[in-house]
Amino acid sequence: MTDKEITLVFVSDVAESFEQLDLSRKDLEVSEQKTISSIIEGLQSLRFNVIHIQNPVELENIRENKQTIILSIWSGINNRNRRALVPSICELHDLTYIGADPYAAMVCSDKELSKNICAEFAIKAPKGLLIRREDNIPLLRHLDYPLVVKPLMEGGSIGITQSNKVSSYQEAQNKVETLLLHYQPPILAEEFISGREISYCIVGSGDIVHCEAIEITIEGEPDYFNDHLFSMEDKRHTDRQKKHKFINVTQEMPTHITQKVQRLYKALGKIDYMRIDGKMTDDFYCIELSADPGISPESLFAHSYYTIGKDYSQMLNDIISSRLSKLGADKP
Repeated sequence: MTDKEITLVFVSDVAESFEQLDLSRKDLEVSEQKTISSIIEGLQSLRFNVIHIQNPVELENIRENKQTIILSIWSGINNRNRRALVPSICELHDLTYIGADPYAAMVCSDKELSKNICAEFAIKAPKGLLIRREDNIPLLRHLDYPLVVKPLMEGGSIGITQSNKVSSYQEAQNKVETLLLHYQPPILAEEFISGREISYCIVGSGDIVHCEAIEITIEGEPDYFNDHLFSMEDKRHTDRQKKHKFINVTQEMPTHITQKVQRLYKALGKIDYMRIDGKMTDDFYCIELSADPGISPESLFAHSYYTIGKDYSQMLNDIISSRLSKLGADKP
């Protein structure tokens, strides 16, 4: 097999500029053109024949072929099932694809269900509750403040600004009412965890080939996450992005926590790569399971490779080759 014999179909939608940020933005998980171009360039460096499509419906035109694989960062908007759409189409048409299967995608997109999975592996999560309608709001009196109020089924800090951290019942009520106007219920309210912002980045189809814990810090503000959220402003404003620092803390993390995280990863089945976001205090508290983490050259996931002396191509190669090896296909 020559290097060019494997065709990789890269699926991604395209977002407009993120200069204007507010609760109405539901496309924060969609990539800008410059990000898409950088990922395609990385894939081409592995000598794949890369075809880029923006609409998952086009996958129906691709016949099952062991020489064709699918890699998707497609997000979509306004649909709680959207993360399962591409893998579902791939399975319907018997296409080889990289990433989470429909089950893992949906489990990870539901923050409350994710907590239940974490509990199974003795991984802590913030105490919280679901608000499905306005007459549920009085339940917020049973939680300890401050709280974080956010959409249940969104990622990428969609619907989350610094104002989503609330210090009183009245603030919580106002925020829930606002979110119910913009997003599908339920709304999740959780007790805020003060601590270090740490994410596990994991790769492997069966056997884990990469597992690194990365701490995100803000330059000049070492204690920022003790009383702030990692909000849409932090993630999307260019001036804030420039202040992000990524520190590999894998060796600092207690072995039993890393082992729990790895067991959870394997239990999810076909997922291939994921990020587990949390806060570290006296213990690790899982905030979110991300089955579709960003994989651009600037992403946190990429920095989990840079911090151990590996480059971007090695990250992409690990993600893809691990799945191809599992299938018995040739590696790129």
